[in-house]
Amino acid sequence: MNQVLKTASVAALLWCVGCAPGLLRDLPDPVFATPAQPKATPAPSVKAPPPAPAPSRKPARRSIDGATVVVDAGHGGKDPGAQGVSVMPEKAVNLAVALILAQELSDRGAKVVTTRDTDRFITLDGRAAMAERNRADLFVSIHSDAAQRAAASGSTLYIARNASDRSRRAARSIEAAFKRARIECRGINGAGFRVLVGHSRPAVLVECGFLTNRNEARKLNTSSYQAKLALAIADGITDYFSK
Repeated sequence: MNQVLKTASVAALLWCVGCAPGLLRDLPDPVFATPAQPKATPAPSVKAPPPAPAPSRKPARRSIDGATVVVDAGHGGKDPGAQGVSVMPEKAVNLAVALILAQELSDRGAKVVTTRDTDRFITLDGRAAMAERNRADLFVSIHSDAAQRAAASGSTLYIARNASDRSRRAARSIEAAFKRARIECRGINGAGFRVLVGHSRPAVLVECGFLTNRNEARKLNTSSYQAKLALAIADGITDYFSK
């Protein structure tokens, strides 16, 4: 009996040894059957972008919506105006300042009518008629001055001798704006200029400076000073309508 058991045990052992390779091939290899998982790569740290700078804003312009302003560039065409020691004739200086003024007033909401926007001749009565026809809330005529005395300098404001209170207030507002801008101003005078008395609307004539003064003529020929004058006049007009 013991011999039989021994024989059976030996036979079973031999069978297992012979079959083991096949059995191992059928069993999953824990190393090769399950692929190794790649190590997770840590995500690169991303810094939050700095906040965008706030856009710069220009100071808001005060609105003069609803106001009708006639801007008159004095002289033009066959009428050059004064020359003095200036490179540019008066008609060209006047037009340059008037066009900048017209754009500035338009940007502030005014309805702007220009008597001329090119080098052309218009009669004084024709200019006055534009103020009446457009029912201007203000007529502003732009000029440059001349004098026999070469040292004469500064801007001058003119209104009709029998000017309305509105004309006086407009002139005072422009005068104050000139002073704030440090533009020399000789004050407000009464005159009988046709563009002031040939219509019933409020009106101011601005002499921007003397073309017979060498230093002032040099400034009046520069776009920067022309813009400075125009902006000051626009500020004065805005103050007038604001009141």
